[in-house]
Amino acid sequence: MTDDEYRDYLNALAAKYLRVTGLARHLHGPMGELGYEIERLSSTARLAKVVSEHAGDPALVSSLASTLSNTYLDGTIGAMDRSGVLAALDESPEISLGQLRRSAIPEADVQFLRDAGVETPDAEITLVIYYSRRRFGERNVESAPSEIAHRAQDELRNAASRIAEVSSKDDSSNRSERQKRKLFNGVGKILAGTVAGAGNLLLATGIILAPNPATAYGVIGSSALAVGSICQGIGDLRGE
Repeated sequence: MTDDEYRDYLNALAAKYLRVTGLARHLHGPMGELGYEIERLSSTARLAKVVSEHAGDPALVSSLASTLSNTYLDGTIGAMDRSGVLAALDESPEISLGQLRRSAIPEADVQFLRDAGVETPDAEITLVIYYSRRRFGERNVESAPSEIAHRAQDELRNAASRIAEVSSKDDSSNRSERQKRKLFNGVGKILAGTVAGAGNLLLATGIILAPNPATAYGVIGSSALAVGSICQGIGDLRGE
């Protein structure tokens, strides 16, 4: 499948599934509820980044664990669901995620990821693309994209207690350090993916109201990147 064919496919998914009514409740005011969620989740992601670099500081680790225990993704993931993007990805994930490519990712995602504490967003996008292509490139994928997205809340909540537990152990072995790194990486990927997905829902409103074939595919492409990042983050949290 060429880049043009892939974009045509995503545009077709956008025309079939995207719906502005699914976002209406979240778009009151200049940025609305989604705008607030993006800022909140980005702040938490940046905290996770700082703590990952100072994992030996019990006060910082405790602060992150507490913050994660009170971090809610359901509203944002629910907005992705109501907008139709998750249903679009569920139709043929072996194409939408299994053939994901950089040309389908909006440039806005670079800034969304940077705001979420990702220092090299272009590199991160490349890594998530290759992960998604490996993970979803077969028809017999274990879970639908929508199921993975809805699993993020529970995984993040479990990570809070695990971070506190692992970091409290007096163990400086390589295995312990790898566990910590996996945990922090997993949290960061879940939060960054959710931020990118939510951010493009805000941008999508204008596209949905006045469909533009040149850009509508980016909403689905960004959502595929978001689910790929969340899926990779869950794998890290599970030590996969």
